[in-house]
Amino acid sequence: MDNDESVLKFEQYLKRRFPDRRTTKDYLCDVHQFMVFRAKPWREVSMQDMDAFVDDQRQKGLQTATVNRRVAALKTFFDFLAEDSGDLGWPNPVRFKRHGSKRGRHLPRDVSNEVVEQVWNVITDLRDRAWFAVILRAGLRVGEVVSLNMKDVLAPSSTEKPAHLRVEGKGRKERVVLLSSDGYAVLQEWLSVRPQTKHSQVFLNDRGHPFSTSGIEWLLSRYAQQVGVEVTPHQLRHTYARQLTEAHMPLPSLSKLMGHSQVTTTQIYTAGADPELSRAYQDAMRQMSSLPTAGSNTATGSAAAPGSSAEQKAALPEEPPTPEKPSLAHVEPPAPAPLPDWEAWATDLPVAIRQDSLAYVQHLALTWKPNTRRQRSQGVCSELKRFWDWQVRRRPILSPAELTLQDLQAYQTEFKAAGKKNTTINRRLDYVMGILRRRTEQEQPVHPSVFRLHILPRPESLPRHLSENECQQLEALLAASLSNPDSIISLQTTALWVLLHTGLRNAECTNLLVQDVDLASRRLIVRAGKGDRDRIVYLSDTACHALKNHLQHQSLDRTSPLWVLPNGKVMSQRWLQQRTTEVGLLLGIPDLQPHRLRHTFATRLLNAGMDVTRIQKLLGHDLLSTTMIYARIQDATVENDYRKAMHSIELQQAPLSNTPIPVSGLFESDVKVQERVDNSV
Repeated sequence: MDNDESVLKFEQYLKRRFPDRRTTKDYLCDVHQFMVFRAKPWREVSMQDMDAFVDDQRQKGLQTATVNRRVAALKTFFDFLAEDSGDLGWPNPVRFKRHGSKRGRHLPRDVSNEVVEQVWNVITDLRDRAWFAVILRAGLRVGEVVSLNMKDVLAPSSTEKPAHLRVEGKGRKERVVLLSSDGYAVLQEWLSVRPQTKHSQVFLNDRGHPFSTSGIEWLLSRYAQQVGVEVTPHQLRHTYARQLTEAHMPLPSLSKLMGHSQVTTTQIYTAGADPELSRAYQDAMRQMSSLPTAGSNTATGSAAAPGSSAEQKAALPEEPPTPEKPSLAHVEPPAPAPLPDWEAWATDLPVAIRQDSLAYVQHLALTWKPNTRRQRSQGVCSELKRFWDWQVRRRPILSPAELTLQDLQAYQTEFKAAGKKNTTINRRLDYVMGILRRRTEQEQPVHPSVFRLHILPRPESLPRHLSENECQQLEALLAASLSNPDSIISLQTTALWVLLHTGLRNAECTNLLVQDVDLASRRLIVRAGKGDRDRIVYLSDTACHALKNHLQHQSLDRTSPLWVLPNGKVMSQRWLQQRTTEVGLLLGIPDLQPHRLRHTFATRLLNAGMDVTRIQKLLGHDLLSTTMIYARIQDATVENDYRKAMHSIELQQAPLSNTPIPVSGLFESDVKVQERVDNSV
């Protein structure tokens, strides 16, 4: 059986297994992609062929989800070939652990309420307003909209109640959804002028035939272009889920309306909407604003930090001088930096060591963002060069296969004695172990002892947060600097407000786009953060004020980078880091880095009473233990929490002692508690 015949039989198998789904079309496309890349009989396809195919897909910049689906399609295909041929011993060349990639967590693709309103205002056609309202107010998929029949629209019993729509959803599952009274009114306007035809579908095209999904997608994109945005029908469905979540609809009810079999699917749609988290953040920020002032002046002689929210707002300028507006022609995102010159790297190393090292780094680079590949590649190459230079001086070898456990342990011992940090030693050896693991996967020789290496323990260091005194000095300086007519100072000040009040990483801050700022909802959308994970962070009053002024005086469209220097260049991580250090020196705070502001953000929220699991979500940590590394509980906070909890416990129990306790040592709010204890005695 030749390759084409195998694919034809695979198509028939998929149609039997996945009727009425896109799986057949997608999987066949994936198999054809592989056939074009590696034209050889299926029996001869090896694991190394799959390696090359996956690397090629990543080099083309395809999304992780797309590459993983193609890996899954090919695994299913080779499993089918083995079963169909009767040769169950035929090894499958696809290995998920080897060829698949860990997917990041991405936020739902909803659009802001402001953008929805802008698009709605440019739609004048009654039919188009009707399908827009049905998607936005009933959360239908675009396929469900075009298949909606006249008999499926059930009028409400009264004007206050929603209408009912009977839809056939994904997987031919029927459900009843609700359409609000205002949405139903818009639909009725269209139905009153809908032409009479033999077709039963609610929405018809200009020729009187049923609408297609591509027709609605095309029309919506045209309307969105008129206001300079990009919107898809599915984004409106995400927006529907987000709005209902923000209105406190229980997740099980929302899941039923959206037609999800699993509540976990609904959670993907509502991941960016967490009204409780937003409220907790705002409460904590107000609590921080009400802390006592440090009482000291800043290094520049300005007034002490504002001690209340009202005072802090008053310190901010209402209308800062308008900085020079950068031209739109000069704010395009910078092109990805070229990769390092691989040929010029470490030519003095043995050939096998050099080739294996470069192959490993080039493979890693395919998983990194294009704008970080050059810098990260240079960093890993530098770390590897240091190790191999040390190894060749100590015990010359010609290949990584000659490396032994004793070599690695000797490296740990020598550099530990030289005062190197455990994290630095572990990071460098982790790159070396990556080379050795890659050789093993490719069935190349490796000394078996190397995989018995134990990493050095990571010390439990305290977070590098600022003291409350330092933090208030910094906030006072930032509040005064926003009125500075120098556009550079105004820009760096706004960025520092964002870092200090959101806990963003340096790269997450500099990668922000204008469309990631949602001032109406007082939040920022962080796209593709560490680990390719999206998340939502919220904005304080002062951060909102600073960003609003920044955007008002910048000629930037929605897809432009948020931080553009007066010379038209996009703010870099190095630029922001240098400016942060300069501000620290001005205040007498040595080694002030953007990451210290992230530690400070976590510590301040924790001591303002915010639940640590919510801080974990704002910081984007998988593990709660990581959050606790960033945040330090102050002794006063621990004592306060203990006393409150213990008083609550003692109220429920008989006193352990009849000896009176002086009231002066208690909180004023606890006086009544002590009186009750005395009375019981």
